[in-house]
Amino acid sequence: MGDQAGINRSLNTIRTELEYLRDSGVISPPQFQSISAQLPGAGGAPSNYVDPHYNGQYQPGAIAQQAQDPNHPANPKNPKHHEWLKQMGSKFGNAAVFGAGATAGSDLINSVFR
Repeated sequence: MGDQAGINRSLNTIRTELEYLRDSGVISPPQFQSISAQLPGAGGAPSNYVDPHYNGQYQPGAIAQQAQDPNHPANPKNPKHHEWLKQMGSKFGNAAVFGAGATAGSDLINSVFR
């Protein structure tokens, strides 16, 4: 990992710039609070920020910790890892097919209206 003092200086610079943008009226106070909450804490401690759009269902920090747990299927050393990976692959495959179908349908509709 990088130089801790350099990381802290960079984070302080980001916070200072955000405060300037807030004080200038470029970003609103709620936007400032949301962005600030996503920044790492002192000493590089990870943020506990959870995007309200996901209602707490998507937490990248928790997912990363689960992958480190040897008892969780996301860990490559877990005996059920291949099943978990196949399930995730299936989900991504379904999303790709849906995206391709939506794109093709959109192109078709757009070509009709042109």
